[in-house]
Amino acid sequence: MNRGIVYFHFDSHHQVRDYVVHALASLRPHAEHILVVSNSPVDDAGRARLKASCDEILERPNAGLDVGAYQAGLEHLGWDRLADFDELILTNHTYYAPLRPWEEVLTRTGSWRDISFWGMTEHGVMRPHPFLAKRELPSHIQSHWIAVRRRLLADPAFREYWEQMPPVSSYRDSIQWHESRFTDHFTGIGHTYEVAFPVDRYHSDNPAIEEAPALLADGCPLLKRRAFFHDPLHQDRQAVVGGDLLEAAAQAGYSEDLILSDVVHTAAARDLIVNAGLTEVVTESAPGSAEPAPSTSSPAQQPSGCVVVHVPAAGEGIERAEADGLAQRLASLPAHWRVVVTSPEPLDAADLERVTGRRPADEDGAAGDTAVAFRAVRDLDPRGTIAFLTECDDLWDSGRPVGSSGDGVGDGSDDSDGKEGGDDGVDLVLRITAGSLNGPEQGADDVARRQVLDCLLDSPGHVAGLIDLFESHSSLGVAMPAACHIGQPHGGPQWDGLAGAAEALSRRLGLTAALDPTAPAMPVGAMFLARPEALRTLSEGAKELVRLTEQAAADPEQAVRRLRRARAAEVLELLTVYAAMSSGFHPREVLTPAWAGRLYGSLAYKQRALTADLPAYTDEQVRFLRARFGPRAGLGSRVRSYVDVHHPEMAGALKPAYRYVTGGTKGITDGVKGAARSLSGRLRPRRSARPASDA
Repeated sequence: MNRGIVYFHFDSHHQVRDYVVHALASLRPHAEHILVVSNSPVDDAGRARLKASCDEILERPNAGLDVGAYQAGLEHLGWDRLADFDELILTNHTYYAPLRPWEEVLTRTGSWRDISFWGMTEHGVMRPHPFLAKRELPSHIQSHWIAVRRRLLADPAFREYWEQMPPVSSYRDSIQWHESRFTDHFTGIGHTYEVAFPVDRYHSDNPAIEEAPALLADGCPLLKRRAFFHDPLHQDRQAVVGGDLLEAAAQAGYSEDLILSDVVHTAAARDLIVNAGLTEVVTESAPGSAEPAPSTSSPAQQPSGCVVVHVPAAGEGIERAEADGLAQRLASLPAHWRVVVTSPEPLDAADLERVTGRRPADEDGAAGDTAVAFRAVRDLDPRGTIAFLTECDDLWDSGRPVGSSGDGVGDGSDDSDGKEGGDDGVDLVLRITAGSLNGPEQGADDVARRQVLDCLLDSPGHVAGLIDLFESHSSLGVAMPAACHIGQPHGGPQWDGLAGAAEALSRRLGLTAALDPTAPAMPVGAMFLARPEALRTLSEGAKELVRLTEQAAADPEQAVRRLRRARAAEVLELLTVYAAMSSGFHPREVLTPAWAGRLYGSLAYKQRALTADLPAYTDEQVRFLRARFGPRAGLGSRVRSYVDVHHPEMAGALKPAYRYVTGGTKGITDGVKGAARSLSGRLRPRRSARPASDA
């Protein structure tokens, strides 16, 4: 078959992602000609990567979105040339592929001789129309894959369709004027079509998003990217289980890291954690044992690590560390991992041993690999976050200049292994703070702190399990304990007044990951296990922030006061995950089995108590509360909320009228008429049920 492909590409950050290159390379054997139409700029490196798997690259502005790209691609190829193809596939960057062999679906569809076009998947009928004051949006082939056969390519109506396309400037326009229109338009003038995976095989109207594992099981080679950043409440309503998508991809032989290293640039962190099932209950590496399985590899072959423990000034940190049993917890770490204590106050050998259970190396190097080192840092914030990022990065990131050093016992400048001076790096860095989590010590703070430390340092087997996560997932950047909600605030905006500052710093650092609008994804107490590469952007940003503050201040003390007053350390902590995501690394929340059970039981009880007088489903609950108490709540919204909860059948019938705004005067009339018909039908007793297809 003489097959052509027009592949629409767009990336808001002007990158050519690995998954795009992978998809094009897999399509290369199945097409005589591949044209990539990029609505975003492509640099020389990106162009070279694309050229390896395509014949032409057409770069253009993002005018008309996907519709504009297809129009431009068709015009570029020329209408005479198009008629020579047996099949032309219009496809795009909105999916990962192949998760199943292309050959299977292309061979099957190739046997369909008497059709004009075919699609990979389709969307079912929607009643009422989601955008317009109409009774329904018809079933249609989804636009991420439309294969057009010669009989339609040669039809003047095909060219007319594209040349008379209404202006497209939004996602809604694209759906209205192309995706939902294409199928009915051409079947209406006598053309026929098929769908490789028709919607009537599945339980939902949009199986590409809502039943992706079922599609993959049936042989569909595509996995829609949107499934990972779609509204989690919608996915919940459709019973989409977070984690099933990644598991299905892995079972199909598709790299999880290829997915996650891409979607981190699109999805909000909390959406991704839910949709991809990135809350991990870490089990012991040796099941049923508190000890990890014996390793036959030498320490040099095992992942290297550095633990940075910060002890606040005034001595309370040492007492806090002893109360937490930190020394016993640190014994769960591999013996070859380095331990460094930072503090704005000098700590002697006895202090270091109280905190870590390790003694510093003496002049003869006694204690060897189990020695603890000390580094004095400036007192810029209670948790030592700024110092960790600006004065200690040489400890855990290879090639970094040596940070500030104090005169304490075991100072980094005296370390004999060469690692303290920045000549070598480590695979992982564990950050621990010995102070309180949220200011003055409280019972709730103690519970939260215990949970954080358990989830990072519960046992040798647990630590081995955490390390295995990083070994298994090359795109994992930050593993952080899931937030404790027992005794803690668990509602309302949780940026604590720092959303604006975080957004400003995010822009200054050039972060690509979108900040979550309500509750940030962040490591509690600034404690986490991470790859040094995932922290590099944040480290550089912290250095610039300190440098600019010092330049603007009259003296060092004033600079410190300004950093504290601006809550700079807290802003940096808030951006930890987003900086990692912007570098292509994904986050995971981690729990022990015990804490997973405790937190789930408590959260389930709270959820039931809170929602006892609300609608049944969470998405309905959110709409109800926003309508009643949100900033735009008015009388009309409150009436609608009442009807939605207490008279759901009437609410469904009135939906067409709700959409009158989008339809102008005619829309008002149509909406009212549609609501009247629907309401009449719902309230009138029925003698027999009509088939859904006849509705």
